[in-house]
Amino acid sequence: MKRLVVPLVALAILLAGCKVDTTITVHVERDGSGVVTVDLQLDPEAVRASESGGAKLEDRVRLGDLADAGWKVGAWERTPEGAASLQLSKAFTSPDQVAGIVAEVNGTEGPVRDVRAERDRGVLATSYEVTGAVDLAAMQTGIAADPDLMASLAGQLVDTHAIDQSLLQQVRDALSVKVVVELPDGTTTVQGVAGQNVEIDASSSVRDDRRIFLILLAIGLIVLAVIVFFGGRHSRRRARARGPIPRFDPYGRA
Repeated sequence: MKRLVVPLVALAILLAGCKVDTTITVHVERDGSGVVTVDLQLDPEAVRASESGGAKLEDRVRLGDLADAGWKVGAWERTPEGAASLQLSKAFTSPDQVAGIVAEVNGTEGPVRDVRAERDRGVLATSYEVTGAVDLAAMQTGIAADPDLMASLAGQLVDTHAIDQSLLQQVRDALSVKVVVELPDGTTTVQGVAGQNVEIDASSSVRDDRRIFLILLAIGLIVLAVIVFFGGRHSRRRARARGPIPRFDPYGRA
């Protein structure tokens, strides 16, 4: 699969100095399926910055790679005040797919780290857990990871470290990240804090009433079978005990 666009960081770099609010929602159903949704909110200044020079927001923020990877990409919606919002979503059939889906929009340099989702079906209940972190301190621009760009800047005698640090500070100021985990028995919201690592630790447990009913029914049937079995044996013994005592005939007559 070709490298995907990373909206969380790419948007913040594109609109450095503006405001980009991002909400990532992980919704898990009882059977372990669900959907990851990314909601992007750009303030009016961010929209004006992206459309400077006559460009369109839709052209500046290219999301074709995500659509090719199975994401449902909505249309930009604008407010009368000039702000704009966009929603991306991708469904999953198993919790172990969540980590890869989040990585597609977060990348290796993004602020959402080590996301894992698990579903454990026990005898009487099913437990769900989503862990990870919103780490706005460890977020990077990705410039240092691009050798061609680094070589080009160094060839022009540009202080790449200074540019990277300056841009990184603008990115951190521009990007707000919130993670919402919706599990079958509860919702957990984690708001990222600038310069900090905030853990994601959401869990819930749902009682399986159908399985409990079947277990109780099975136990009841077993108890009933035991009662019938031993009750039948006892009745047969009593019947034998009440029967006539055979008479002894010394002449062998019937």
